[in-house]
Amino acid sequence: MAVIKEFRLFLLAVVLPAVFIAAGGAWLVKNAYARLWKEELEILDVQAGLVADALVRSAHEYGFGEDDHDFESGLHHHHDFDEGGPHHHDFEDGGPPRHGGPAGGKQFSSRRPPRPPHLHEHRWLEDDVKRLSEICRAYIETVHDESARVAFAIFDLRGNRVYATDDYPKRTSVSGSCHLGPPLGDGMLVTTRADGGAATRRSAAILVIVGACIVMLLIASGVGAGLMMLREMKRRKVESRRQTDFIDNVSHELKTPLAGIRLNAELLHEGRIRDATKRQGALEAILIESDRLEHMVAELLDYSRLDKGTKRYDIQELDLSEFVSQPSETEAIAAISNSRATVSAKHDGVKVLADVNILRQIGINLVTNAVKYTEGPIEIVAEGNELKYMDRGPGIPRGDEERIFERFYRCDNSLERRVNGSGLGLSIARTLARGMGGDLKYTRRPGGGSIFTIIFALAGENGKGANGK
Repeated sequence: MAVIKEFRLFLLAVVLPAVFIAAGGAWLVKNAYARLWKEELEILDVQAGLVADALVRSAHEYGFGEDDHDFESGLHHHHDFDEGGPHHHDFEDGGPPRHGGPAGGKQFSSRRPPRPPHLHEHRWLEDDVKRLSEICRAYIETVHDESARVAFAIFDLRGNRVYATDDYPKRTSVSGSCHLGPPLGDGMLVTTRADGGAATRRSAAILVIVGACIVMLLIASGVGAGLMMLREMKRRKVESRRQTDFIDNVSHELKTPLAGIRLNAELLHEGRIRDATKRQGALEAILIESDRLEHMVAELLDYSRLDKGTKRYDIQELDLSEFVSQPSETEAIAAISNSRATVSAKHDGVKVLADVNILRQIGINLVTNAVKYTEGPIEIVAEGNELKYMDRGPGIPRGDEERIFERFYRCDNSLERRVNGSGLGLSIARTLARGMGGDLKYTRRPGGGSIFTIIFALAGENGKGANGK
């Protein structure tokens, strides 16, 4: 069931968004691609109409078709059409190029006006072609704007090319067209780019490539966001499980000292302990369990304050070596460690920024942990702006060096733990150290064991930790 649930989450968070993004992106690219070719066709159709109008005006000025006979006298013709005229005539093979994009692409068709009925097919004579060439060359000479020039050709109704500009390409991907009429005679004027549509093909290719890259980027972003969401959900699930374990563990931890206090208090209250030495031992047990309970409550309060960001600091300059060498500090450390911890300091006169009470709290936490996990000696060394707590315990398993500072995390997470604890101590210690402007780090001790190093900010450096108080 868990595998099915994970698969559903992956499908909803990653696969479906990626499919929708890919489909939408492909649709947009396809429409943009089609629009590019359609706009190019429309432009060429408009230019074909403009060129045809200009040629008709030039033909009137040259008197084309106004010789001894009417305007059709210079052209041989015969009636071989079905009903209708040249405006809807389909060219034979070899005629002017069809409208359309690249080979194999979607073909676009332009709107053509209806053809008048009963028109005759005209056949261009050599003199007519010569005069038409003169008209076209004269028109080309009047176009001085390079951007307004287009390559064009004139075809008769059978698809035979009557005239073409020098730059008219052999092959073209897209073209515009316009029907000719009197006084030029019947035919088709076709406009195209001198490069045969190569620039349009490049633009279309760039559009497809850029569009594909954007779609892939969007898909990658969607997949990344989905994976991050799944990772966050998994992290929260793990943290929720740890919090549940923490509550269970704290409940057990609180019950243990409370049970000891209650038992010894009841024995003393009922007068069951008559021996003075045993009564003294019961009182000492109550005090020890009370201290243990107080430490646990203080730890929980620190966790709450740190979580809310309301922890206050009293930062001051401190000679670290002198501080740890004080008799009161060494005696307190000896009492906590059952005289297993030794303190050494290199008096180099380095001043650091620290909160004395928080420094003691972190030290008590680290010494208590060392006592829990090792039977050997514990060394505390102060040098410069670093205070190291070293032991010969089992050390931290590889891969857990940073995870031990996470809230609720314990290397031994089995139901029956050899060592009591809530999994908050090291997390709180590091947060407190960073709140003073320093840090707490773990390294392996050569020969076996652990080294926890408190790094302090040097006096005179900018910033005094959280709140600066």
